[in-house]
Amino acid sequence: MDLREMLRSGVKSLARHKLRTLLTMLGVIFGVAAVVAMMSIGEGARRAALEQIRLLGTNNIRVRAVAPPENEGEQNSPGLTPRDAERLRAKLPTVRAVSPLRFVESTIARGSEQPSAVAVVGVGAEYAVLTNADVRRGRFVGALDDHAARRVCVLGDEVARELFGPSDAIGQEVRIGDTRFRVVGVMQRTRVRSGGTRVIEMRNFDRDVYIPLETALRRFTDPDFPRHIDEIAVQVSRASDVMPSSLVVQRIMSAAHRDVADFQIVIPEALLAQSQRTQRIFNIVMGSIAALSLLVGGIGIMNIMLATVTERTKEIGIRRAIGASERDILGQFLHETLMLSVSGGLIGIVLGALMAFGIHLFAKWDTVLSPLAIVVSFGIAASVGVIFGLYPAQQAARKDPIEALRYE
Repeated sequence: MDLREMLRSGVKSLARHKLRTLLTMLGVIFGVAAVVAMMSIGEGARRAALEQIRLLGTNNIRVRAVAPPENEGEQNSPGLTPRDAERLRAKLPTVRAVSPLRFVESTIARGSEQPSAVAVVGVGAEYAVLTNADVRRGRFVGALDDHAARRVCVLGDEVARELFGPSDAIGQEVRIGDTRFRVVGVMQRTRVRSGGTRVIEMRNFDRDVYIPLETALRRFTDPDFPRHIDEIAVQVSRASDVMPSSLVVQRIMSAAHRDVADFQIVIPEALLAQSQRTQRIFNIVMGSIAALSLLVGGIGIMNIMLATVTERTKEIGIRRAIGASERDILGQFLHETLMLSVSGGLIGIVLGALMAFGIHLFAKWDTVLSPLAIVVSFGIAASVGVIFGLYPAQQAARKDPIEALRYE
């Protein structure tokens, strides 16, 4: 028998029992669908995590202000201030850039329009370098703006589109709170979604409005804490310097704050590693479920093919009597098994892609259907056919022709 005849014979055999064929393929279908969905979710989470780390900076260390423990008096420490940023700049040997940050919840409006809520962020001139931020139009906050406490601002992409639409915002005036500011720049749109694949809790950068730090401290700070800031972003020279430098930062800050635990050091790269460990656990669990489904599907295929061999014993005897070799019979039944598993695999790939799309649509998770997921899933389906179809095919090929012809 040539390949074309084997395929034609296999199609006829499978089409003769449509319901049985479909039920046999279900295990393979669900197993392959689980593999495709799992790999799509994993790839989406990986890309989202890398994008988040890119925005935070791969060589960055974040020092965040936190409430001190109740048993430690606040009078022992001045809290996080711009002076801490200058201290780190002067004493940290691997430092490349430093920017204090002050976050203010406020509103923004253009003219007499209804104000909308935004996150006003007071930043230093080096903030754009620290976060790889791209300015779509205009410029970012400069050192002179900060030194003179100028009333200038840089709008996030979403804020700019909301206030000005397709019009050019550069040089226009907006009202932040009760103060007028001149727009000097508009940021590039970020690509980090707000769905369930976030590995780090992050605000929506597209709704940020950046102003000079000194302007934020003078116009938006609590009078009781006039120099208080919320965070210090530090960039070191190389990624390999991050962990050693974080220990130095800890010592410098502890000495300056008299060992009061009113700050927290956050390393984006460490958060990414933690996320990847969590993702590996998720992949192991999902992979185990998929493997179990494929195992059940493979056992089902083997069971049905053994029954098929018994049903077609006389056909096997006739084929052997007219000249078919053991290899021909082996190839015939192995091809049928492969057709069964590969067909189930193709349906499973489509179902898995639909599952990934549904997860993205309803759970707001990033999912990416990569070519690797399709190739791996197809290979798994074919492997299931070969592994679980080989034994029934061998049983068919080894039947004695005389006994097979006499079988009723």
